[in-house]
Amino acid sequence: MGAKIGWKLVLMAFTTVVSMVAHRAVTTAWKLGSGGEPPKGNKAGYVEVVTWAVASGAAAAVAKRFAEDRAAQYWLKSTGTLPPGYEEKDPLTKALDTP
Repeated sequence: MGAKIGWKLVLMAFTTVVSMVAHRAVTTAWKLGSGGEPPKGNKAGYVEVVTWAVASGAAAAVAKRFAEDRAAQYWLKSTGTLPPGYEEKDPLTKALDTP
């Protein structure tokens, strides 16, 4: 049970940091691409809102996967075991085997 809690804490820490970086990156990219702030409230048109939603959603999905991968690598390196819930046949586990 302690390993599960430890893994959740490690994963949460990695996810938080990577998510903050991803949010900053997509916001900066939006500002550079559009010349303005990301859409907020009812001041933006539908195209802007949908474009922002797709861009930020894609960034969040990539960040989550990246954070999980890095957290699992850290866990494996620190403990010598796979994170709780991972199996040998898991695609992420196979990725951890490559240097």
